[in-house]
Amino acid sequence: MSEHLLLAPLLESYFRRRLTKQRNATPATVASYRDALRMLILFAAARLRKKPAALALEDLD
Repeated sequence: MSEHLLLAPLLESYFRRRLTKQRNATPATVASYRDALRMLILFAAARLRKKPAALALEDLD
C-alpha cells in the first residue's frame, strides 16, 4: 500500500525551509507564492469535496 503524502506538511516545509532559509526569498515573494498556492488548494478541495488539510499530493495530479 502506498503512503499518502499530505500536502499541508509539504507546503509548510517548503515555505519554512526552502523559500525563507535556502533561497532567502523576500516577504513579498513568499506572500505571492502563498496566495497562488492558497487559490490552488481551495480549488482542488472544492473540486474533490475534501477539506484543504486532507488533500494529499496525489490529489493535485
